[in-house]
Amino acid sequence: MASGLSERVLEKLENKIELERVRLKIGVDSMPANPWEFDVDLGGDSVNAMERLLSIVRAIAESSVGSWPSDDEWKAMLPDWLKHEVPELSKEQTDKLLSVTSPQDWGSLPWEFFSWLDAIRDRGWRWWGYQQKGATATIVLHIAMFPERIDAFRELLRAVGMHITDERYTALA
Repeated sequence: MASGLSERVLEKLENKIELERVRLKIGVDSMPANPWEFDVDLGGDSVNAMERLLSIVRAIAESSVGSWPSDDEWKAMLPDWLKHEVPELSKEQTDKLLSVTSPQDWGSLPWEFFSWLDAIRDRGWRWWGYQQKGATATIVLHIAMFPERIDAFRELLRAVGMHITDERYTALA
């Protein structure tokens, strides 16, 4: 019992630290113990792309500190641009999309909204920071537990208009 309580206390503390790192827009002068780095092209609107990313990561971090919102609460609080990029699909729409896409291309299909939310809830990663240089940036996540749902973060980068040019995870090297 004490072990479970201390784990929950530690998780809440880590959630608060993550939220402060997002709010303060902490850079990458130091690295976490288990970093996953992304080099990204920010697209045509570099300022807006980073602000969009930070706004969603902030909402995720804020929700991790308290109780996790229901799917309907997430639908209400997330911006329309994100719901357009990560659409809610019926089972019929999903089945049709899969039937007209060759299996080798399934990995390039956009995520379905509720699947993405599930992966974000149990994401296994925490925001660490970023360093922006003009139209490019290096974004660093701390891999806090496994399985890490890094594909959900990749989908978020795609949704805000960023293109991953390189990524590094030393544990896989």
